[in-house]
This record gives sequence, structure tokens and C-alpha cells, in this order.
Amino acid sequence: MSYTSRGSGGNRGDLIPGVVKQLLAPGEEVEARYEMMGSEAYATGRRLIILRSGKTTNLNYDRIATMREFSRTNIWLMLGGVALFALGGTSPVFPVAGASLILFSVLARSRRVEIFVTGLKEPVVLDGAREVLVPLVQKLAEKRGKLPL
Repeated sequence: MSYTSRGSGGNRGDLIPGVVKQLLAPGEEVEARYEMMGSEAYATGRRLIILRSGKTTNLNYDRIATMREFSRTNIWLMLGGVALFALGGTSPVFPVAGASLILFSVLARSRRVEIFVTGLKEPVVLDGAREVLVPLVQKLAEKRGKLPL
């Protein structure tokens, strides 16, 4: 998962798939690229283009009503850690392994952003790493703030 801004250098044309290039209006260019779990998002001056499984979704910044960002803990890792920790009476290895799993489940939380768009019944959901989703949310908030009401 990665985030690439306009100032990163290199040949940016290679990072933009043809299906996204076809959607760009004359004079419109991609300002940032966000690579997440199962999808990619391309921010332009007017909209966010999301590419998921070869299908695109266009979100004009002026149609974004609100966003919600949250994280989820992997409950199965945590339960496995608790089970190993409970077996601590049989061997000293189990509590250490259990505590490690519990700690890992807390630290490796998955992040999710739900974007509520005017005209869509369901929110657009993006899953990814914190390092990618935080700049994306900041970009969307910045673009929404610049638009006239």
C-alpha cells in the first residue's frame, strides 16, 4: 500500500492505468495516487477516481457529504492470543505467545474510510493502511473545503 504525490518524481504516466487516463478531461491531471487493499484512488483537482477490479467510480468533491474513518481489531487474533495465554499453566511459552498475539492484534488494526456521497445509497468504502488513508482523508477534506457551498 502506498501513497504517491505529484512531487515524487519519476514518470507519473506509468503509474496511471489507461482506464483512468481515458476518464480525465482535457487539462485535468492526477495530483495524487493512493494504493490500498483491493483498490487504487486517483485525486485530481475536481474529483476522486477509484479503480477497483477494473471498474471505476467517480466522486466529485462537491458531492461528498461526509466521511467516517475508523479502525478494526482482528478479533480472531485476539481470541487466539487469549486462548494461548490461558494455557499458560502447561508451559511458559504459551503466555508469551498469547501476549504477542494480543499485542499484534491491537497494533495491526485495519483502517477503513467510508465516504458518503450525495445521490448514492451506500457509502464508498476504502480499506487500507493508516499511512495511505490519512493523506487521502486530508486531501478530501482540503478539496471539499475549497469548494463553494
